[in-house]
Amino acid sequence: MNGESTKRKELISSEEIIDKIPTPEEVFKMPISLRNKILFLWGSAVIALGTSIGSGEFLLGPSMAIKIGMGLAWLVWIGALLQTIYIYSWGKFSVALGETPIAIMYRVGAWAGILGSILVFASFIWGGWAYSSAAALAGGVLGRPPEPQDRIFVAILGYLLLLLALFIMSLGRRVARTLEIFNWFDLGVIFMSFVILAIILVPIDVWSEVGRYMVKIGNIPEDVDPVLLGGWWGYIGFATGINYIIVNYFKDKGFGMGSITGFIPAIIGGKTVPFSPRGKLFKLTKDNIKIYRRWLNLMLEELFIIFFLGAIVGMIIPMTLAYALVYGWKVEALWGVPIWLAYALKRLYGDAGWVWGVLVAIFVLIKTQMGVADAMVRAFIDSFWRSEGVRRFFGNDVRKAYYLLLIIIFLWASVAFWVSAPVALILIAANAANIGAVIAGPLLIYINYKMPKELRLHWGLIILNIIFIVMCGVFLAYSIGRTLGLV
Repeated sequence: MNGESTKRKELISSEEIIDKIPTPEEVFKMPISLRNKILFLWGSAVIALGTSIGSGEFLLGPSMAIKIGMGLAWLVWIGALLQTIYIYSWGKFSVALGETPIAIMYRVGAWAGILGSILVFASFIWGGWAYSSAAALAGGVLGRPPEPQDRIFVAILGYLLLLLALFIMSLGRRVARTLEIFNWFDLGVIFMSFVILAIILVPIDVWSEVGRYMVKIGNIPEDVDPVLLGGWWGYIGFATGINYIIVNYFKDKGFGMGSITGFIPAIIGGKTVPFSPRGKLFKLTKDNIKIYRRWLNLMLEELFIIFFLGAIVGMIIPMTLAYALVYGWKVEALWGVPIWLAYALKRLYGDAGWVWGVLVAIFVLIKTQMGVADAMVRAFIDSFWRSEGVRRFFGNDVRKAYYLLLIIIFLWASVAFWVSAPVALILIAANAANIGAVIAGPLLIYINYKMPKELRLHWGLIILNIIFIVMCGVFLAYSIGRTLGLV
């Protein structure tokens, strides 16, 4: 191409340039109306939101609200905003190249791509998400929190839930679409429940307090534990610095150049499709840039309407609800366990409240179980599928690799039914998301300046990403410092 810079050649070869980027109408074969957006386009952010509303929002957030109040509410919308910007920034390059963020990291060097994959795995290294789902279901059946003598029963239910998750994820034309449909239904049940309960149970003065702290930027309660604070920050939205894995769903959906690099089909109902380990870049013509910006607008719209707003609601309402139950309704329950809501509602509404609370817990945690497993598999696929030998071994059918890895991860998660997590693994998992920002954030900025100038981030986005990196680094430093006894 004319005027191709030396810097650009370092990241993208001339052989990877094609004439045209497909339009949204060409990819989805329909008009891009609001109705079609809701029914067919909006799904990637729904998966991200469904996975993100899990243990952090449902367990850690309410526990913190009970211990220290709502003084950290301002961090919720700031964390959600910065995460949305971070995801969008990685998404810009994915739409342009048709590659996942980890694949783009490999363009910097193998070390960068390998680190990108490992960080995703490390963030979910312990299968507590599987145990939490099983414990919630066991508690619903037993009518009480499971105890050590119930471990076999919990494990049996856990295996059944893992098999159910595997079955659901095996259906449909493509895995991502199956997850979209499931999360639309699941989130509908959860959000409807939270909103109804919040309207009924949270008094006006508590909402007023929440609103006050939402704008009280910089407020840090004196008695907050830095380790707990760092972990909580890491679980606002989708695991802070490793949420670049969310961009995989936009790529799989066919956004921009992702429409020519393939997707991961389901094993039941899907069929083998070419799944390219490398992407392409379109010629930087005026028409192509215009189409590219349309794709970016669609992605940004979806991220803000679904992920950003949903992440705020998904964190704030459970925290506010727990806070109101304790200090307004004087309800005493077991906090920090999967069926805390069931216990609280049972005190207010009897058996009907118990069933309602248990169902909400199961719906919250099973979708997280599926989303976390899928995210880890995709991280490994991004690395392994680059090898010609691996592709040849699986007959160029990415489904075989995907489901083999999925089964291995589910087997690994089942270990949590029998063994308590070693402290080292818990610390790694708690900090890996923030470590991800400290490592992947600078990579994002480096890649930005290796891209053609027409595709680079606006300087305002760069500043917001730097703020995000610094905040994650500060929380990480506080967490490590407290662990080592330095703060």
